Amino acid sequence: MKNPIKIAITGKIGSGKSTVAEIIKDIGYFVFESDKEVDKLFNSNHIKNKIQNLFYKIQNLTNKDGSINKTLLGDYVFSNKSELKTLEDLIYPLLKKERQKFINSKKMEKILFFDIPLLFEKKLFKEYNFIIYVYVKDKIQKERVLRRKKMNKDKLKKILEAQTYNLKDYQKFISIKIDTSNDLDQTKQSLISFLNKKVLGYS
Repeated sequence: MKNPIKIAITGKIGSGKSTVAEIIKDIGYFVFESDKEVDKLFNSNHIKNKIQNLFYKIQNLTNKDGSINKTLLGDYVFSNKSELKTLEDLIYPLLKKERQKFINSKKMEKILFFDIPLLFEKKLFKEYNFIIYVYVKDKIQKERVLRRKKMNKDKLKKILEAQTYNLKDYQKFISIKIDTSNDLDQTKQSLISFLNKKVLGYS
């Protein structure tokens, strides 16, 4: 039995990765969504306790319901690279385990998709057969992100500074670039064409 073809979806904040993931799910494929898996990890008591111990300097880190205040945590770690690394060192090994569980549970599938924001930063790109790079014009990116709850220009600037890599270094690993400045139908047709021609080998 062949292993599933693994396709990564990546791009910077506000590029439209979630939109692409939703289109792929609508077509009928399974997608591992990293951000949603991180949210699940944050809700586990084990991780909440770890975060409280590691970031005890942050006042009011927990909400009244006992959940982690991710806005305060995000503001803190994106202002300090060493603290960001501390958080990533906690979360990313656990996220890797969740990805493997996802793969193990879907071994009968022909193709699996993985929405991975930090694919290049974490040097994960060689684990995938194909890479979809999602991008958008800078102006649209900023407009999208600044519409998010509890987001501001300063926070966006810090997040973009943390997403540092030279795209030229990874061009040869990218299978297709999708510009989500276009309408949804055009994005969907680009994805279907890519799947048929490059992945499934149909003409």
